[in-house]
Amino acid sequence: MSSKLATLFARLRAVLPQLPPMPRAWVELRCARRLDRLAGRLQRMHARIARMQDHLTAAGAPGGPASDADGALRRMLAGLRAELARMRCDLALWHVRECGGECGTRLAAALARLNRIAVDTHAAAQRLEAELEARAE
Repeated sequence: MSSKLATLFARLRAVLPQLPPMPRAWVELRCARRLDRLAGRLQRMHARIARMQDHLTAAGAPGGPASDADGALRRMLAGLRAELARMRCDLALWHVRECGGECGTRLAAALARLNRIAVDTHAAAQRLEAELEARAE
């Protein structure tokens, strides 16, 4: 690293602790927006799972689409469900550790929405996994 760059970093480190902390409302708004984006991704995943479930149940007649013979989709759904459970636990721990269990209305709404969508997606994945398991037998 060049000496000019090292000097610049040293000056920045000296200045940064003197900056005032970000307002809590602004930080909560940024967190809420990130949680909303994650909730949107989970909502789209839930919609894909629901379409696949509808496709399997609509094609339940003989000669319908092949089931998950090798179990790859069922393993992916089980992994998704485990990841959703871990995400919800991590989110709850973060909420207690970082927010002390209290937050503004915007962040609380984002947390509740994300939690609801995660539970719905988990249930949809479990239903599809059970349907695939029944077809595999």
